[in-house]
Amino acid sequence: MALACALGVWPAAARAQTSPALPAVASAIIPGVGQAMNGDYGEAAAHFGVFALSLSAGLYYQRKPDFLSDDVRYDDANNREFINQTTLRRDFALRLATDTALYSSFAAYRDARARDDRSYRTPAPKESLTDLALAPFSWEFLSRPTTFIPLALQAWAASRKGGYGIYRAQDVSKGDLHAYNVTANEFTAVGEEGFFRGFVNNDLSARWGNGWGLAGSSLLFGIAHNGQGDTASVVEATIAGAYLGWVHQRNGFEIGEGVALHYWINVLAGIAAIRNGGSAPLLSISVPF
Repeated sequence: MALACALGVWPAAARAQTSPALPAVASAIIPGVGQAMNGDYGEAAAHFGVFALSLSAGLYYQRKPDFLSDDVRYDDANNREFINQTTLRRDFALRLATDTALYSSFAAYRDARARDDRSYRTPAPKESLTDLALAPFSWEFLSRPTTFIPLALQAWAASRKGGYGIYRAQDVSKGDLHAYNVTANEFTAVGEEGFFRGFVNNDLSARWGNGWGLAGSSLLFGIAHNGQGDTASVVEATIAGAYLGWVHQRNGFEIGEGVALHYWINVLAGIAAIRNGGSAPLLSISVPF
């Protein structure tokens, strides 16, 4: 709601004026709605279908008796995480649902901007889902100093011993965690960069100028990362969002390099957490009668 008001979406809707931000916000709430507003009904069905199926799967695993709630999963210092197969599958499904909503928002904004003949300060985004999915493996992006220098620093930090660790139950292997790490972070890099940079940073910069647009999108990115687990703090995420937003603006508001950078930073952090953890059976207590 705060984002919608900042973008002037609801006042614009009340005046019967079409704004590219309106379908973007709609798809962030219910994936596919923005596509339907743009007249792309087949794409709307696809986005909603992926979201609904993945959300249903996540809720299914969350209701299973061996699902680990947060008070069991994380230690008091939030420096350890315990995981079993049911919880891992729930995480994967909900990660896909969330990132589908974020990408759907970006895609609705991209397509609405492409059809809007009004003048904007910022160029309309053009990257397809395929473009973004391949971005982490593009030498064009990985060879840039703005990408490989931060990744080198992240690799150095990840190589240090200690820190956040993921401890797995007997039904989860190291291979399972690595497969989740490299796959789920692909969803996250595409979804979060599409939403926070491709939509929010672009639209706020068009309305308020690059400086205030960058500040607003970075702060929103930081607030969104306030949670448990191997996540950055609000301050850390805001700083990271500011750097990714600056790269986005520097590249003419193209998000490919940001997707590549975001993906590998997350993957390196995940590898470190897996290495710092290990196999650990969950505590169980039996009381004889």
